[in-house]
Amino acid sequence: MTLAEPRDAAPASLPLVNVCVPTYNAAATLRETLASITAQTYPSLAIHISDNASTDNTLDIVRAHGDARIVIHAHAENVGGEGNFTRCLSMGDGKYTAIFHADDLYEPEMIARQVAYLEVHSDVVAVFTEATTIDEHGVPIGAIGGVPKHEGSTTRLDFRLLLQSMLLFHNFLVCPSLMVRTDVLRRHIATWSEPRFRSAGDVDMWLKLAALGPITVIGERLMRYRMSATQYSHINRNRVERADFFLVMDDYVQRPEVRQVLSGADLRHYRWLDRHERVARAMNLVGMGRYDDASGLLAGTSTPDTVVAALSTRRGLVTFAGLLLLRAVLAFGRTDGGAALVRRVKSISWR
Repeated sequence: MTLAEPRDAAPASLPLVNVCVPTYNAAATLRETLASITAQTYPSLAIHISDNASTDNTLDIVRAHGDARIVIHAHAENVGGEGNFTRCLSMGDGKYTAIFHADDLYEPEMIARQVAYLEVHSDVVAVFTEATTIDEHGVPIGAIGGVPKHEGSTTRLDFRLLLQSMLLFHNFLVCPSLMVRTDVLRRHIATWSEPRFRSAGDVDMWLKLAALGPITVIGERLMRYRMSATQYSHINRNRVERADFFLVMDDYVQRPEVRQVLSGADLRHYRWLDRHERVARAMNLVGMGRYDDASGLLAGTSTPDTVVAALSTRRGLVTFAGLLLLRAVLAFGRTDGGAALVRRVKSISWR
Protein backbone atom coordinates (compact mmCIF):
# COMPACT_ATOMS: atom_id res chain seq x y z
CA MET A 1 0.00 0.00 0.00
CA THR A 2 1.49 3.34 -1.06
CA LEU A 3 0.86 6.34 1.16
CA ALA A 4 0.15 10.03 0.49
CA GLU A 5 0.63 11.97 -2.74
CA PRO A 6 3.76 11.51 -4.88
CA ARG A 7 6.54 14.02 -4.52
CA ASP A 8 8.31 15.47 -7.51
CA ALA A 9 10.04 12.62 -9.28
CA ALA A 10 13.71 12.16 -8.57
CA PRO A 11 16.04 12.68 -11.53
CA ALA A 12 16.03 9.60 -13.75
CA SER A 13 19.83 9.49 -13.61
CA LEU A 14 19.78 8.68 -9.90
CA PRO A 15 19.73 4.94 -9.18
CA LEU A 16 16.82 3.80 -7.04
CA VAL A 17 17.62 2.66 -3.49
CA ASN A 18 15.36 0.21 -1.67
CA VAL A 19 15.33 1.09 2.03
CA CYS A 20 13.84 -1.85 3.90
CA VAL A 21 12.79 -1.42 7.52
CA PRO A 22 11.72 -4.61 9.33
CA THR A 23 9.30 -3.71 12.15
CA TYR A 24 7.65 -5.37 15.10
CA ASN A 25 5.95 -3.31 17.81
CA ALA A 26 8.22 -0.38 17.00
CA ALA A 27 5.79 2.42 17.88
CA ALA A 28 8.06 3.97 20.50
CA THR A 29 10.85 4.84 18.03
CA LEU A 30 9.56 4.41 14.49
CA ARG A 31 8.25 7.95 14.00
CA GLU A 32 11.71 9.43 14.59
CA THR A 33 13.39 6.76 12.46
CA LEU A 34 11.07 7.42 9.52
CA ALA A 35 11.68 11.14 9.81
CA SER A 36 15.43 10.56 9.49
CA ILE A 37 14.94 8.33 6.43
CA THR A 38 12.54 10.60 4.56
CA ALA A 39 14.83 13.57 5.30
CA GLN A 40 17.71 11.99 3.38
CA THR A 41 19.27 14.34 0.84
CA TYR A 42 19.21 11.47 -1.66
CA PRO A 43 15.68 11.53 -3.13
CA SER A 44 15.42 8.36 -5.21
CA LEU A 45 14.16 6.03 -2.49
CA ALA A 46 11.56 3.31 -2.15
CA ILE A 47 10.96 2.79 1.57
CA HIS A 48 9.60 -0.65 2.35
CA ILE A 49 8.14 -1.33 5.79
CA SER A 50 8.04 -5.07 6.44
CA ASP A 51 5.83 -5.45 9.48
CA ASN A 52 6.04 -8.69 11.41
CA ALA A 53 2.43 -8.83 12.70
CA SER A 54 2.82 -5.95 15.16
CA THR A 55 0.24 -5.74 17.94
CA ASP A 56 0.79 -2.05 18.75
CA ASN A 57 0.14 1.00 16.56
CA THR A 58 3.28 0.63 14.45
CA LEU A 59 1.33 0.62 11.18
CA ASP A 60 -0.78 3.62 12.21
CA ILE A 61 2.44 5.60 12.67
CA VAL A 62 3.64 4.58 9.23
CA ARG A 63 0.34 5.50 7.58
CA ALA A 64 0.33 8.87 9.30
CA HIS A 65 3.81 9.74 8.09
CA GLY A 66 2.53 10.74 4.68
CA ASP A 67 5.44 10.14 2.31
CA ALA A 68 4.62 8.70 -1.11
CA ARG A 69 7.84 6.71 -1.20
CA ILE A 70 6.69 4.50 1.69
CA VAL A 71 5.24 1.08 0.90
CA ILE A 72 3.74 -1.04 3.68
CA HIS A 73 4.04 -4.81 3.68
CA ALA A 74 1.73 -5.85 6.53
CA HIS A 75 2.27 -9.52 7.31
CA ALA A 76 -0.25 -11.53 9.31
CA GLU A 77 2.34 -14.08 10.45
CA ASN A 78 5.23 -13.31 12.78
CA VAL A 79 8.21 -15.18 11.36
CA GLY A 80 10.75 -13.89 13.86
CA GLY A 81 13.41 -11.25 13.42
CA GLU A 82 15.68 -13.22 11.08
CA GLY A 83 12.71 -14.28 8.95
CA ASN A 84 11.59 -10.69 8.61
CA PHE A 85 15.07 -9.67 7.48
CA THR A 86 14.85 -12.39 4.81
CA ARG A 87 11.60 -10.85 3.59
CA CYS A 88 13.45 -7.57 3.13
CA LEU A 89 16.05 -9.12 0.83
CA SER A 90 13.53 -9.53 -2.00
CA MET A 91 11.61 -6.25 -1.73
CA GLY A 92 11.84 -3.70 -4.50
CA ASP A 93 13.79 -3.44 -7.72
CA GLY A 94 16.27 -0.69 -7.00
CA LYS A 95 19.95 -0.85 -7.86
CA TYR A 96 20.89 -0.80 -4.18
CA THR A 97 19.26 -2.16 -1.03
CA ALA A 98 19.69 -0.82 2.50
CA ILE A 99 18.24 -2.61 5.52
CA PHE A 100 17.66 -0.20 8.40
CA HIS A 101 16.44 -0.75 11.95
CA ALA A 102 13.22 0.74 13.26
CA ASP A 103 14.84 2.36 16.29
CA ASP A 104 17.96 3.96 14.78
CA LEU A 105 18.52 7.39 13.22
CA TYR A 106 20.22 8.15 9.93
CA GLU A 107 22.19 11.30 9.17
CA PRO A 108 20.84 13.23 6.15
CA GLU A 109 23.83 12.51 3.87
CA MET A 110 24.20 8.81 4.67
CA ILE A 111 22.47 7.26 1.67
CA ALA A 112 23.93 9.81 -0.75
CA ARG A 113 27.44 9.05 0.50
CA GLN A 114 26.98 5.30 0.19
CA VAL A 115 25.48 5.48 -3.31
CA ALA A 116 28.27 7.79 -4.47
CA TYR A 117 30.87 5.32 -3.24
CA LEU A 118 29.24 2.28 -4.86
CA GLU A 119 28.76 4.12 -8.15
CA VAL A 120 32.48 4.81 -8.40
CA HIS A 121 33.73 1.46 -7.04
CA SER A 122 31.95 -1.11 -9.17
CA ASP A 123 33.81 -4.09 -7.67
CA VAL A 124 32.59 -3.40 -4.11
CA VAL A 125 29.47 -5.43 -3.27
CA ALA A 126 28.44 -3.68 -0.05
CA VAL A 127 29.27 -0.63 2.02
CA PHE A 128 28.91 0.07 5.74
CA THR A 129 29.48 3.13 7.90
CA GLU A 130 30.49 3.84 11.45
CA ALA A 131 27.87 4.95 13.98
CA THR A 132 27.38 7.04 17.06
CA THR A 133 25.71 5.03 19.81
CA ILE A 134 22.82 6.69 21.60
CA ASP A 135 20.80 5.70 24.66
CA GLU A 136 17.03 5.27 24.81
CA HIS A 137 16.66 9.04 25.08
CA GLY A 138 18.82 9.80 22.04
CA VAL A 139 21.83 10.97 24.07
CA PRO A 140 25.20 10.02 22.50
CA ILE A 141 27.09 7.47 24.59
CA GLY A 142 29.86 6.20 22.32
CA ALA A 143 30.81 5.02 18.86
CA ILE A 144 30.96 1.70 16.98
CA GLY A 145 31.79 0.40 13.53
CA GLY A 146 35.40 1.43 13.11
CA VAL A 147 37.65 -1.22 11.58
CA PRO A 148 40.25 -2.06 14.25
CA LYS A 149 43.85 -1.19 13.43
CA HIS A 150 42.85 0.50 10.16
CA GLU A 151 42.99 4.22 9.48
CA GLY A 152 41.71 6.38 6.67
CA SER A 153 38.44 7.56 5.21
CA THR A 154 37.49 4.09 3.93
CA THR A 155 38.59 0.53 4.58
CA ARG A 156 38.21 -2.26 2.03
CA LEU A 157 37.88 -5.78 3.36
CA ASP A 158 38.08 -8.94 1.28
CA PHE A 159 36.92 -12.27 2.75
CA ARG A 160 40.28 -13.19 4.25
CA LEU A 161 40.91 -9.80 5.86
CA LEU A 162 37.37 -9.62 7.24
CA LEU A 163 37.55 -13.10 8.75
CA GLN A 164 41.03 -12.48 10.17
CA SER A 165 39.82 -9.24 11.75
CA MET A 166 36.76 -10.89 13.28
CA LEU A 167 38.82 -13.74 14.70
CA LEU A 168 40.84 -11.16 16.62
CA PHE A 169 38.36 -8.34 17.28
CA HIS A 170 34.85 -9.90 17.16
CA ASN A 171 32.09 -8.47 14.95
CA PHE A 172 32.67 -4.75 14.42
CA LEU A 173 30.36 -4.04 11.45
CA VAL A 174 27.18 -2.06 12.13
CA CYS A 175 24.27 -4.12 10.84
CA PRO A 176 21.79 -1.28 10.08
CA SER A 177 24.42 0.68 8.14
CA LEU A 178 24.48 -1.91 5.34
CA MET A 179 23.91 -0.95 1.70
CA VAL A 180 24.35 -3.78 -0.81
CA ARG A 181 23.98 -4.18 -4.55
CA THR A 182 20.49 -5.57 -5.13
CA ASP A 183 21.63 -7.85 -7.96
CA VAL A 184 24.07 -9.51 -5.55
CA LEU A 185 21.16 -10.34 -3.24
CA ARG A 186 19.05 -11.62 -6.11
CA ARG A 187 21.76 -13.87 -7.52
CA HIS A 188 23.52 -15.12 -4.41
CA ILE A 189 21.73 -14.49 -1.10
CA ALA A 190 18.47 -16.39 -0.62
CA THR A 191 18.01 -15.96 3.12
CA TRP A 192 19.36 -13.61 5.76
CA SER A 193 20.78 -16.43 7.88
CA GLU A 194 20.65 -20.07 8.82
CA PRO A 195 18.69 -21.08 11.96
CA ARG A 196 21.77 -22.75 13.44
CA PHE A 197 23.48 -19.36 13.77
CA ARG A 198 20.58 -17.98 15.83
CA SER A 199 21.05 -14.27 16.54
CA ALA A 200 24.44 -14.07 14.77
CA GLY A 201 23.03 -14.35 11.26
CA ASP A 202 24.45 -10.93 10.43
CA VAL A 203 28.01 -12.20 10.94
CA ASP A 204 27.36 -14.99 8.45
CA MET A 205 25.87 -12.46 6.03
CA TRP A 206 28.97 -10.25 6.16
CA LEU A 207 31.22 -13.20 5.38
CA LYS A 208 28.98 -14.40 2.55
CA LEU A 209 29.05 -10.94 1.00
CA ALA A 210 32.82 -10.61 1.38
CA ALA A 211 33.25 -13.97 -0.35
CA LEU A 212 31.51 -12.45 -3.39
CA GLY A 213 33.63 -9.30 -3.53
CA PRO A 214 35.16 -6.59 -1.37
CA ILE A 215 33.09 -4.79 1.23
CA THR A 216 33.94 -1.31 2.44
CA VAL A 217 33.48 0.66 5.65
CA ILE A 218 33.20 4.43 5.29
CA GLY A 219 35.09 5.82 8.25
CA GLU A 220 32.46 8.35 9.31
CA ARG A 221 29.60 8.18 11.79
CA LEU A 222 26.70 8.53 9.38
CA MET A 223 24.02 7.07 11.63
CA ARG A 224 23.00 6.89 15.28
CA TYR A 225 22.62 3.38 16.69
CA ARG A 226 20.20 3.17 19.59
CA MET A 227 21.36 1.08 22.52
CA SER A 228 19.39 0.82 25.73
CA ALA A 229 21.99 1.27 28.45
CA THR A 230 19.82 -0.65 30.90
CA GLN A 231 19.28 -3.58 28.56
CA TYR A 232 22.95 -3.71 27.50
CA SER A 233 24.09 -3.66 31.13
CA HIS A 234 21.62 -6.39 32.02
CA ILE A 235 22.81 -8.65 29.20
CA ASN A 236 26.49 -8.21 30.05
CA ARG A 237 25.82 -8.67 33.76
CA ASN A 238 23.90 -11.92 33.35
CA ARG A 239 24.95 -13.74 30.17
CA VAL A 240 26.51 -17.12 30.94
CA GLU A 241 25.93 -18.89 27.62
CA ARG A 242 28.48 -18.69 24.83
CA ALA A 243 27.69 -15.84 22.42
CA ASP A 244 26.08 -16.84 19.14
CA PHE A 245 28.94 -15.11 17.30
CA PHE A 246 31.07 -18.16 18.04
CA LEU A 247 28.58 -20.46 16.28
CA VAL A 248 29.46 -18.71 13.04
CA MET A 249 33.20 -18.56 13.67
CA ASP A 250 33.37 -22.23 14.69
CA ASP A 251 31.59 -23.18 11.48
CA TYR A 252 33.85 -21.14 9.21
CA VAL A 253 37.21 -22.10 10.72
CA GLN A 254 36.33 -25.79 10.30
CA ARG A 255 35.71 -25.46 6.56
CA PRO A 256 38.66 -26.86 4.54
CA GLU A 257 38.58 -24.01 2.01
CA VAL A 258 38.68 -21.47 4.83
CA ARG A 259 41.50 -23.19 6.70
CA GLN A 260 43.63 -22.73 3.59
CA VAL A 261 43.49 -18.93 3.88
CA LEU A 262 44.07 -18.78 7.65
CA SER A 263 47.44 -18.84 9.34
CA GLY A 264 48.40 -20.32 12.67
CA ALA A 265 48.38 -16.79 14.06
CA ASP A 266 44.75 -16.33 12.98
CA LEU A 267 43.68 -19.46 14.84
CA ARG A 268 45.70 -18.38 17.85
CA HIS A 269 43.88 -15.03 17.85
CA TYR A 270 40.59 -16.90 17.84
CA ARG A 271 41.70 -18.79 20.95
CA TRP A 272 42.39 -15.39 22.56
CA LEU A 273 38.87 -14.28 21.69
CA ASP A 274 37.37 -17.50 23.05
CA ARG A 275 39.39 -17.16 26.28
CA HIS A 276 38.11 -13.62 26.71
CA GLU A 277 34.55 -14.88 26.27
CA ARG A 278 35.04 -17.60 28.87
CA VAL A 279 36.49 -15.17 31.41
CA ALA A 280 33.63 -12.71 30.89
CA ARG A 281 31.05 -15.46 31.38
CA ALA A 282 32.90 -16.76 34.45
CA MET A 283 32.75 -13.28 35.98
CA ASN A 284 29.00 -13.29 35.49
CA LEU A 285 28.78 -16.70 37.14
CA VAL A 286 30.85 -15.60 40.13
CA GLY A 287 28.73 -12.48 40.43
CA MET A 288 25.74 -14.81 40.78
CA GLY A 289 27.52 -16.94 43.37
CA ARG A 290 27.90 -19.89 40.97
CA TYR A 291 31.51 -20.59 41.87
CA ASP A 292 31.79 -24.21 40.74
CA ASP A 293 30.34 -23.40 37.31
CA ALA A 294 32.81 -20.54 36.93
CA SER A 295 35.73 -22.75 37.95
CA GLY A 296 34.79 -25.33 35.33
CA LEU A 297 34.53 -22.68 32.63
CA LEU A 298 38.06 -21.44 33.41
CA ALA A 299 39.70 -24.86 33.06
CA GLY A 300 42.69 -24.57 30.74
CA THR A 301 42.68 -20.78 30.49
CA SER A 302 45.87 -20.16 32.50
CA THR A 303 48.59 -20.80 29.92
CA PRO A 304 51.71 -18.97 28.69
CA ASP A 305 49.64 -17.90 25.70
CA THR A 306 47.41 -15.94 28.08
CA VAL A 307 50.38 -13.74 28.91
CA VAL A 308 51.29 -13.34 25.23
CA ALA A 309 47.74 -12.15 24.51
CA ALA A 310 47.93 -9.71 27.43
CA LEU A 311 51.08 -8.20 25.98
CA SER A 312 49.57 -8.00 22.49
CA THR A 313 46.08 -6.48 22.77
CA ARG A 314 43.98 -4.45 25.18
CA ARG A 315 41.39 -7.23 25.16
CA GLY A 316 44.08 -9.73 26.09
CA LEU A 317 45.19 -7.52 28.99
CA VAL A 318 41.63 -7.19 30.27
CA THR A 319 41.21 -10.96 29.96
CA PHE A 320 44.39 -11.59 31.95
CA ALA A 321 43.39 -9.14 34.70
CA GLY A 322 39.94 -10.68 34.95
CA LEU A 323 41.42 -14.15 35.12
CA LEU A 324 43.75 -13.19 37.97
CA LEU A 325 40.84 -11.72 39.90
CA LEU A 326 38.69 -14.78 39.35
CA ARG A 327 41.45 -17.18 40.39
CA ALA A 328 41.92 -15.22 43.62
CA VAL A 329 38.21 -15.12 44.40
CA LEU A 330 37.73 -18.81 43.62
CA ALA A 331 40.73 -19.74 45.78
CA PHE A 332 40.15 -17.49 48.77
CA GLY A 333 36.92 -15.55 48.50
CA ARG A 334 33.94 -17.77 47.78
CA THR A 335 31.77 -15.46 49.82
CA ASP A 336 29.18 -12.78 49.24
CA GLY A 337 32.03 -10.28 49.51
CA GLY A 338 33.97 -11.99 46.73
CA ALA A 339 30.93 -12.03 44.46
CA ALA A 340 30.26 -8.36 45.22
CA LEU A 341 33.86 -7.48 44.33
CA VAL A 342 33.56 -9.18 40.96
CA ARG A 343 30.27 -7.40 40.26
CA ARG A 344 31.96 -4.06 40.86
CA VAL A 345 34.90 -4.90 38.63
CA LYS A 346 32.54 -5.82 35.81
CA SER A 347 32.11 -2.15 35.02
CA ILE A 348 35.19 -2.70 32.81
CA SER A 349 34.32 -2.73 29.09
CA TRP A 350 34.65 -6.38 28.09
CA ARG A 351 34.42 -5.60 24.38
